[in-house]
Amino acid sequence: MDRNKELIRNTVILGAGTLIPKVFSLVILPILTTYLTTVEYGNFDLVNSIVSFVVPIITLQIQQAAFRYLVAAKNDLEKDRLVTTSIVYILGISVLCAPLVFLIFRICNLDWKVSLIICFLVLGESLYMLTGQMLRGLGQNIAYSVGIVSYSVVNLVTVVLFVYVLRLGLLGVILSNTLSYVASAVIMLVRTLQKAHFQINAVSAPELKRMLKFSAPIVPSSISLWIVNLSDRLLVVHYLGAGINGIYSVATKVPNLYSMAYSIFNLAWTETAARVADDEDDPGKYYSELFGKMYSFLVGIMLIVIACTPAFYRILVNAQFYQAYPQTAVLYYGVFFNSFVAFYAGIYIAMNRTKQVGISSAVGALLNLIINFLLIQKIGLFAASISTAVSYFVIMLYRAVDLKKVVNIQYDFRQIVIGFLTIVLSTILYYFNNTVLTVICFLIAIIYNLLFNRTIFAILLKKLHH
Repeated sequence: MDRNKELIRNTVILGAGTLIPKVFSLVILPILTTYLTTVEYGNFDLVNSIVSFVVPIITLQIQQAAFRYLVAAKNDLEKDRLVTTSIVYILGISVLCAPLVFLIFRICNLDWKVSLIICFLVLGESLYMLTGQMLRGLGQNIAYSVGIVSYSVVNLVTVVLFVYVLRLGLLGVILSNTLSYVASAVIMLVRTLQKAHFQINAVSAPELKRMLKFSAPIVPSSISLWIVNLSDRLLVVHYLGAGINGIYSVATKVPNLYSMAYSIFNLAWTETAARVADDEDDPGKYYSELFGKMYSFLVGIMLIVIACTPAFYRILVNAQFYQAYPQTAVLYYGVFFNSFVAFYAGIYIAMNRTKQVGISSAVGALLNLIINFLLIQKIGLFAASISTAVSYFVIMLYRAVDLKKVVNIQYDFRQIVIGFLTIVLSTILYYFNNTVLTVICFLIAIIYNLLFNRTIFAILLKKLHH
């Protein structure tokens, strides 16, 4: 199959699985912002932030190795060995680390029942990430999308039950997340084991060593990107309080929705990047073409999202969280730059240069901490938003320059300047929060997409139709 057609096909399949959960999250948001206080919402966000830090350390990102090696696996025996070894490792390490996880959250002054549930949350999320990547490595993208959707369905039902009906507050929303991850992981595990067999005698220490040798260098990158993306929450809680962190968390919701535009693409892209790196002597031409298309697409989507944000706040966000509005636009830039950070990461992983992923991320993490410490007490939440955007921009530049040494990616700088200036113009109009100017933002988005993205949207619509 043609590389571009394969990429588009996978993007559509994975996109459907990614879009539905985002819609569900928008349905859930009014429930959470209404029935959780700003403090409870801030603590919930803090729990998610810490868990997202702990999971990569515990798992050593073995799911990345499982995906990469399953894509390249030559026979069923190798697949069985990879799947079995990965599952045993995740289950074993999660159980061993459970007491430490419990202790961490007790130190954070969370109730013992909440802390205990979080231990199962870590296990569920770890298994969810592993089974998802194994399905993708086995070429089961539809099953992967079904697994993601199942998480969202369970999450919506349990949030309604625990938060809206039973009014369990923070305990309820964490319990909901835990059950959702576990249920989805089980569904994806069943499908995985239909394509590869779990055999305890297939557990292989040499295989585990090979996988961890590949994945372990990615862990510093995960930690560094956590610092860039989520350490802000810890500093906001420390200096400004959990209530303000709740507001900041709401500010990230729409940017997270925007990140879906790239995350859909990225899920398909990493698979294609691996195959291109394996099959072609000079992948630079393909990567260059893809960068150009991706850049225009992300600019176009960002323009649409900026125009829609005022309506999002009026319809879906409780008034007590309206202070989040000014932060959202700045956070869009963080997501935009992070999309290219992830794009370059896909090339690094495909070319087995995982150490460079960690080095570049560490540079951004250090910069993020410096900006936050210098500015958070002076300009408040804007320090957290600005530090995230600047850090991702620096990581993006670092990776672009570094990759130039090993792969010849060409850039259309005229296209880059036009796209970025258009985003800046829409952002300026956004801050006026005026109905007429919002309409102008929509017109700008429509014109840009007609000029630069009509071919992409036509292909995607055609694929969705079929």
